[in-house]
Amino acid sequence: MMPKGLADKKEFRNRRPDTWLIIGILLIIAGGIALNLWMAQKEDRSLRGDLLAKSRLVKVGFDTDDLESLNGTPADLSSPAYIAAKQQLMRVRFADPPIRFVYLMKQRPDGTVVFLADSEPPESENYSPPGQEYPEASEEMLSVFATGVETTEGPLSDRWGTWVSSLTPVTDPKTGSVIAVLGMDMDARDWNIMMFEACLPVIIATLILLFLLLVFTYAHEMNERERRILEESHREIRESEHRLNDIINFLPDATFVIDRGGRVITWNRAMEEMTGVKAGDILGKGDFEYALPFYKKRRPLLINLVLEPDNTIIRQYTGGVHRQGDFLVTETDTDLVRPDGSHAFLAARASPLRDVDGNIVGAIESIRDITFRKKAELELKSREDRLRLILMNINDGLLIHRISQDGPQDILEVNDRICQLLGYSRQELLRMSIQDIDVPEQQKNVAALAGELFARKHIIFETEYFNKARQRIPVEISASLFEMDNQPAILAIVRDITERKILESEMEHHTAELHRFSQTLQHVNNKLNLMNRITRHDILNQLTAIVGYLDLMKEKVTDPGLQDYIAIELRAAKNIEDQIMFTKDYQDIGSQSPRWFDLRSVIRSAAEKLTLSPVTLSVDTGPSQIYADPMFEKVFYTLFENTIRHGRNVTAITISAAEKDSRLVIVYEDNGGGVPAGHKEDIFNRKYFRHTGFGLFLCRTILGITGIIIRETGEPEKGVRFEILVPADAYRMEPPV
Repeated sequence: MMPKGLADKKEFRNRRPDTWLIIGILLIIAGGIALNLWMAQKEDRSLRGDLLAKSRLVKVGFDTDDLESLNGTPADLSSPAYIAAKQQLMRVRFADPPIRFVYLMKQRPDGTVVFLADSEPPESENYSPPGQEYPEASEEMLSVFATGVETTEGPLSDRWGTWVSSLTPVTDPKTGSVIAVLGMDMDARDWNIMMFEACLPVIIATLILLFLLLVFTYAHEMNERERRILEESHREIRESEHRLNDIINFLPDATFVIDRGGRVITWNRAMEEMTGVKAGDILGKGDFEYALPFYKKRRPLLINLVLEPDNTIIRQYTGGVHRQGDFLVTETDTDLVRPDGSHAFLAARASPLRDVDGNIVGAIESIRDITFRKKAELELKSREDRLRLILMNINDGLLIHRISQDGPQDILEVNDRICQLLGYSRQELLRMSIQDIDVPEQQKNVAALAGELFARKHIIFETEYFNKARQRIPVEISASLFEMDNQPAILAIVRDITERKILESEMEHHTAELHRFSQTLQHVNNKLNLMNRITRHDILNQLTAIVGYLDLMKEKVTDPGLQDYIAIELRAAKNIEDQIMFTKDYQDIGSQSPRWFDLRSVIRSAAEKLTLSPVTLSVDTGPSQIYADPMFEKVFYTLFENTIRHGRNVTAITISAAEKDSRLVIVYEDNGGGVPAGHKEDIFNRKYFRHTGFGLFLCRTILGITGIIIRETGEPEKGVRFEILVPADAYRMEPPV
């Protein structure tokens, strides 16, 4: 480290030329200014003296008697004295061009200064006629009238410009009084030019001195700078080399440098870690030694190509090597083995090294392991290819297009299916917008659909597209909003619904036909029901008569054998009546469309139609609604009736409902004798089982209309347990509306 005293002296020595330069410049400028001021004053005095001398000479040419005869009025224009004075003034003006105006003035008794004559011709715009007042008269001019002493004035400005003027009195030789004042004007600009010309040699001399001083100082400074450069050049070179080696050594990318002869001169730590080759083992070596870790053989690398002409690179390495300015870049697979056993995929970047004259003295190459990135890119490309393959081969058409609040815009991507559907090629569709294929009536819906899409991000709607032949194709569009290149875009799945529309049309036709057939069938059914009612009524009337006569015979016949026959006949008549009543109930099943019933209300209504006392009824079904045949209430009526008739000492009935396995399970239980194990299905058949067969058969039939199942699952002697299984689409847990 340099001692402080030496450093201060060196700094003073380095700064001293600047100080002397400033002092010298200031002295030269100050001397130049002083000399210029002296020259300007001298020239001004000389010019004013010359102007007064000219005035004196001109004054001698005037006759004082003629001038005294002039009154300074327009009447003087015809006066010989005026004409003579005018001609004299004009001769002076043209004889001396630097003199712009020559004139005679007179002061009236009231002090007003007026022109007697001037050097301008009458047609001149600057002409002043006799008697023209001159209110701009200065104090110097008035003093000349008063004292008779000649003088100069200016630069002063009047209506004609800015002037330097000589004022010489013309006096009466007898009395010495001032008759007139002779004035001669020079333009102030010409005056200043003459002043500048007088000072110009001094200005030039000053500038030359300044230039010589600056040249001397610059030469001295250049010598000092070259000396300092020479002193520090070796140190800077050493430091630069050291810094460069440090920078390369600590670069995260594996980097090495070769000289013009192909010998390794730098091999950084990252290169050691990548190849396993220490710097000390390879520095100074050539003959492609640096290629061995990468390819197991000596061969040129990218670093060697930067020393080759471009045409050689293009001819020998087409597709693998690219130029970016002064750099060559490439990505390649190598024989370098990574820690996981795989071969490394590397990205390399090489550039020539030049000296200060631009000559190539070597080359540098940086290498980066991009194996993970390359695998990710290949995997991403594979996924993109699979996704594109899927999208291009799905049964539905695919459109990706721009969108704004005003509606759909240019088409960005399509798949093969949409091309087939519309009859356009992919290139044709990519040059079109959605408006090119939209039908006209869809335009009025565009703004509303766009607003809904921006609000909900996904919508499904039906419309029509024009194909290439301008035929309408009905389509269903599932549109999803997403961002593409930071702009809103639409992924539209387009489904051809031509067949569906045809089927819908056919379905509408068949529905109308079915409705017509249904009405006809209903009409026929009504007639059959009417006939059945009449027939049942007639049969029941006849049956009532038979039963009546049998009852009379039973009272009158005392023979026990006949009494038994009569009892059998009465039972047969009763069975006939039950079967006829069964046909009445069975006839009503399914005659009307199912509807929703509040379960609790149906149970209560059925219970009110029977006398359950002393049996207690407990209902816990919640807000359940059941979709069933209008005879749904008949089910619970039958269950109550069977409990009362066949339950054996029943005291309690419980009805509950709960959801289980995506369906509603309604449980009807009592505490009576129950159903024997071998007859749990028989009770639902049209068989005789304690006179219950018809009722439960009807229950199962009524419930089966809407897919509801009823079964008996109770234990014998512990009471009945009927489970009514309601499918998911035939119940809802909502309060009645």
